[in-house]
Amino acid sequence: MPVNEAQQVAVRSEELAWNEVDDQIVVLDTTTSTYHAVSGAGVALWPLLVEGTTRADLLEVLRRTYDVPGDRAAADLDAFLDACTPLLRTV
Repeated sequence: MPVNEAQQVAVRSEELAWNEVDDQIVVLDTTTSTYHAVSGAGVALWPLLVEGTTRADLLEVLRRTYDVPGDRAAADLDAFLDACTPLLRTV
């Protein structure tokens, strides 16, 4: 999901149910009856996505929380957002 730095992105909360279970977020897409698991650094990012956030804010959380270089954090974030595309919407 290509998201620019300032664009708001959020989970499709009206179509998803989720719960934290054993260090991961388990998500049910109620429109497709499909389960998804969010783990690792994604667990730290999920609450921001629930509230609605920007790519820049997500990137800052990754860099600050995991002390990784900006280019690595950006690549990891883009991969995470791509994997979460069915769960997200842009605002």
